[in-house]
Amino acid sequence: MSFKKLLQDTLGAYLLKEWKSTEKENIVLVDETMLPEIFRIHAENFDRETQNKLQKSSKKLRKIFYVIKSRDKIAGYCTYYLKPELSFKGLKKKSVIQSFAIDNNFRGMGHGRKLLEESIKEMKLNRITSVLLYVNVINTPAIKLYEKMNFQIIKEIEEVCGKQEKCYLMELKLA
Repeated sequence: MSFKKLLQDTLGAYLLKEWKSTEKENIVLVDETMLPEIFRIHAENFDRETQNKLQKSSKKLRKIFYVIKSRDKIAGYCTYYLKPELSFKGLKKKSVIQSFAIDNNFRGMGHGRKLLEESIKEMKLNRITSVLLYVNVINTPAIKLYEKMNFQIIKEIEEVCGKQEKCYLMELKLA
């Protein structure tokens, strides 16, 4: 692990200790009982390799790992991590959406937009300067949602979203 990555992880963990949560309608923090359903939704949308990453991070990112419910069922989830960056102007706090998915049975009902909006409100409260995410270039519905929410495509990257797959790095500037 590089020194820069170690420093980012350490600062990110520190920032999480100070994290302020917001009240969200139908959106709750993940608990252990929800993980099997989250992993099922994840498996519908992503490859096995990304599921292993989600499982590993599910414990340490609990303060910023949410599900949205509809009719007492999990309609989708969103988890992100903090990526602090040191610059001449001081510490910039960025957030990276690690995984975001809506159950196939709940798509097109606005759950994804609401979950993202509420997560972004909480990020603003915690002085996050920008939100980054990766999205597969063929996932047109997700790209359209992100663009409606003012995310901009920064660049195209290979093998981040899966083996032999291309994805976009997108960013939403908050400050």
